[in-house]
Amino acid sequence: METYKGKVLDKFQKESLKYIQEGASVLVSAPTGSGKTLLAEYAIETALQKRKGIIYTAPIKALSNQKYRDFCLLYPDKTGIVTGDVSINSAAPITIMTTEIFRNIIVENPRRVADKEWVIFDEIHYLDDIERGTVWEEALIFLPPHLKILALSATVSNLPEIAAWLRKIHPHPLKVVKETKRPVPLRFYFQFNNKIFLNWKQLRHHHNLYLKKKNRTVYNYKPYSPNRLSTLFKYLYERDKLPCIYFSFSRRKCEIFAEELYNYDFLNAQEKKYATDYYNRLLKIFGLEGNPTAEYLKSLIERGIAFHHAGLLPSTKEILERLFTLKLIKAMFTTETFALGINMPARTVIFDSLQKYYGHWWRSLKTRDFYQMAGRAGRRGIDKEGYVFLKINPSLKINEVERIIHSAPEKIKSQFKNNYATILNLYSYWQEEIYSIYPLSFHAWQAKEKDRKEALRMLKEKVSLLKHFGYINQDNQLSTKGKLAAKLYNFELIIGEVYSKGLLESLSPLQLCIFAAALAYEPRRGEKKPALSPKTNEIRKTLASYLKTIHKEEKYRRIYPLSKRPYFHLSESIQKWFEGTDFIQLSKHTTIDEGTLVRYLRMSIQILREIKEFLFFRDDFYPKVEMALKRINRDLVNAEEELKHNLS
Repeated sequence: METYKGKVLDKFQKESLKYIQEGASVLVSAPTGSGKTLLAEYAIETALQKRKGIIYTAPIKALSNQKYRDFCLLYPDKTGIVTGDVSINSAAPITIMTTEIFRNIIVENPRRVADKEWVIFDEIHYLDDIERGTVWEEALIFLPPHLKILALSATVSNLPEIAAWLRKIHPHPLKVVKETKRPVPLRFYFQFNNKIFLNWKQLRHHHNLYLKKKNRTVYNYKPYSPNRLSTLFKYLYERDKLPCIYFSFSRRKCEIFAEELYNYDFLNAQEKKYATDYYNRLLKIFGLEGNPTAEYLKSLIERGIAFHHAGLLPSTKEILERLFTLKLIKAMFTTETFALGINMPARTVIFDSLQKYYGHWWRSLKTRDFYQMAGRAGRRGIDKEGYVFLKINPSLKINEVERIIHSAPEKIKSQFKNNYATILNLYSYWQEEIYSIYPLSFHAWQAKEKDRKEALRMLKEKVSLLKHFGYINQDNQLSTKGKLAAKLYNFELIIGEVYSKGLLESLSPLQLCIFAAALAYEPRRGEKKPALSPKTNEIRKTLASYLKTIHKEEKYRRIYPLSKRPYFHLSESIQKWFEGTDFIQLSKHTTIDEGTLVRYLRMSIQILREIKEFLFFRDDFYPKVEMALKRINRDLVNAEEELKHNLS
């Protein structure tokens, strides 16, 4: 096969399609923007021809939503989506899911995917994610044997190791396809001391000269000149290197930088009119007229400028992405999530910094993360080259910059850690044979002997703790609270204790909403504790006493990390929203970004839905959960309604 859907295939695409056609599972590693999505489309059509279905998993809800929109255009009556926020046409042959939802389904009820032939893992290098990597690993370990895998990854260096592990646990033949060549090559430029340098030689020479002058007492020494946006964008504009994506690892800086460019105007008269009219029309469709952020963005958009980050409302981000796709935004200031899977290439990518926050500390970018973002430079079929500009701070060593760019991509390392819900679901089927599952993990395949022993010890201690607290009874069966805890990933023990002690069913609809939000919320560093109403404070104290007992037992058994604490920082906002306050007024009751507030409201809705699915509550409890959901799942918080707007 030389072409597919009118597109001339690259070598790695032809090889991958051949293996899919033969019915083998395929692990594909290729640079960002090289055309991996085409492989997924071919697998989908192969399955549909056999009257079979596929599961398409994505790492984040935004990417799941985008894939749902894309596939609805290609296969309008055959596409569904299931995430924590949305369930539309869930029995469709093509079902888009977050990886968490897929993992939950195959652990709890694998019969739900009996009619599927393929599972597509987009961004499978997420195995390496500290917080969520274990989800990918569990999904692969517990994959039903009839499912074939199409795993799509950015470039990784230990592909053979991952393939060897998969061949051990996966019954189908597995083929590996690796592509290192980009379809659009990258050219690197550097801004240092407010000057633009065209290559490494120029940068190194001027950086060394600067350091010599700085370290010597000489009369002609000039202080370092900050790298100005105006210098950089004047250079880009005059040399026709727009549109660009400017990556910053600070939401606030994205907004500040966009505002700094306010005096620039990158659109001609025709583009300006179209951008303004289209933006206003979308604001009306999405119900964002009068939203302060949306109105503020209007003055930037008519100049071809915008900012995009997780603190914006999902609808606002969707509108900005549409404008960018139409080439009406020439300078997009954004955080790294814009690089993840979303097909938004530009001519140029700029890095404001080469350091970001990884979990608990700031450190230099991983090479893999760098190229995930840099790979957005260069539009296939449009640009001969992609341009990557790096702003160099004098405190950053040149050798470190060179390491980031020229090193091999980091190995994927297992982040495997069974949570209590997974253990409960597996124990209900395997019972004491559960310990035979750990050797199937990538962690067991990759780790040293002492780490394997520690992981197995932790698993045994978690099972022992679940028995100690009565989640597993003396007959090695799940108790009622064990069955509830098995549904609530990440909040298992606190929800089990709240239920078993009778508190959960005594909560009012409002208190249920506040409780769900407290489970979900993660305060920022230094965030002040809010004043709580007497009733909410009483619930907080009760939960704290339950958690103290849980943590004491976890510490005794050396189980880490400890079970998550509930945080009641959103209680006032939740109450106002529950009582009918409109969203513009609601944002005045919290210091967090409006997009973050919507995200936590949606997470609360997901928790309430999972509680509602449990069949062992008193009959009078379910109407309270229904009321809670009805009051908070409304307007722009309602993800399903938003997604339907997105399809218009």
